[in-house]
This record gives sequence, C-alpha cells and structure tokens, in this order.
Amino acid sequence: MKLLSPYLYCLLLSCLGQNCLAQNAAPILLATHDQAPYGSYLANQRFDGIAVKVVSCVLTRMKQAFVIKVYPWERAQVMAEKAQVDGFFPATLKPERLLWAEATAVIAEQKWVWYLPANTQLDPTSADFKAKAKVGAHFGSNRLKFLQEQGYQVVLTPQTDELLLKAFLLGRADAILAGNLAIAAAMQQSKIPVDTLKTFIHKDQPLHAYFGRRFLETHPDFISQFNAQLSTCR
Repeated sequence: MKLLSPYLYCLLLSCLGQNCLAQNAAPILLATHDQAPYGSYLANQRFDGIAVKVVSCVLTRMKQAFVIKVYPWERAQVMAEKAQVDGFFPATLKPERLLWAEATAVIAEQKWVWYLPANTQLDPTSADFKAKAKVGAHFGSNRLKFLQEQGYQVVLTPQTDELLLKAFLLGRADAILAGNLAIAAAMQQSKIPVDTLKTFIHKDQPLHAYFGRRFLETHPDFISQFNAQLSTCR
C-alpha cells in the first residue's frame, strides 16, 4: 500500500499554516485504488487523476483536512464498510454500499463497455452471448458482480484493468466488460492500437464518492456541502 501524493500533504500543511482548517481540523481518511485516469501513479510517483483532482478540489474548498491512501479496490471497500476509513472513491451506485455509506453526486463520468477482438463474430447484444462467451471484469467491481448475478460465464477476474486487458489480449476470455476511460488509459499505456478491439457500449455508469454512515453521524451536513462544491471542481 502506498500513501497518496506529497501534493495533497502540501495542501493540508499550507492550509493549516493559515489556520484555514480551524472548523474541520481533524483530517478525514479516504481510500481509493490505482486506476488511470481516475487516480494513478505518474512518472514522478505522484498520485493524481480525474477523480483525485475533483475530490481534492472539493475538500480544499470545504477547508477540510484529508489524507488519501491507495489500496486494492476490494480492500478499499471493505475498509470503508468497517469504518476503518471515512470514505472511498470513485465508485458506481450499488445498493449494498448504501446500507453503510452515502454517495455524493457524480464526481466523474464512466461508461460500461464490452471489449471484444476486432475479428470476432460474437455480439454482446445477441441472445446467445451468455451461453457462448467466456468473459471477464475487474475484481471487486460492480461490473463483475453484475456479470455473476446475470449468469455470464466469468473466467477472468484480475485485480487491475491493465492485467484484465493483458489477459484478454492473450486470449484468456472472449470479451471483457470494463470502464471506457480506464481501458482507454490502459491501451494507451501499452500502445495497443484502437482498431485491435471491437466495442459495444453497455450503459452509462457514472462514478461517485462514498462516505460512511458512521462518519456522517458526526458530520450530518457533509454530503450536501460536498455536493455544493462539485460544480466548481468538475
């Protein structure tokens, strides 16, 4: 596990130096995972991305001290459920999560997309796709849960989108269901031509931040204050 970018600590320390966090001095602890372009380690080892920028911007505008730590995605969610962290991001809406956390408004866009080899005859929209295709998705993701619940033949569940894409291109699955921006980033990083794959948009699934209900018991207006800053930070 790695700690988030020194940049965020600079925000925290500079703000403290100006006494601007007097109202919210206790830092909140958030969990996330390494998934470009929402949050990933750059060449200089700084952790940054679309979702990280939005959450950082909102909390800074709220004058709320914060620390973000990076974990495997499944662990980040379990820690939030057990109140070992105050919240986590970025994540789609999921009924089970709402039992122990509350979601903010959208912090980043995402589409669920089917990816298949360019020369395949398989079609995710066809009636026999479930019976014929061996599929995969990111471990711990809402997409994986969807595939399992809907009776797809799931054969691939790696921990990262990069590993998911790599295994898929090696022929270990007929198709994968993934977030469009995450796979685009993985393809760019691995220099994979776009025309290597055929795509089918499954549905829009935007991303949110979640804050635990235990945390919200002592911060009852936190979500509304967070949402009020989003239009400025997105």
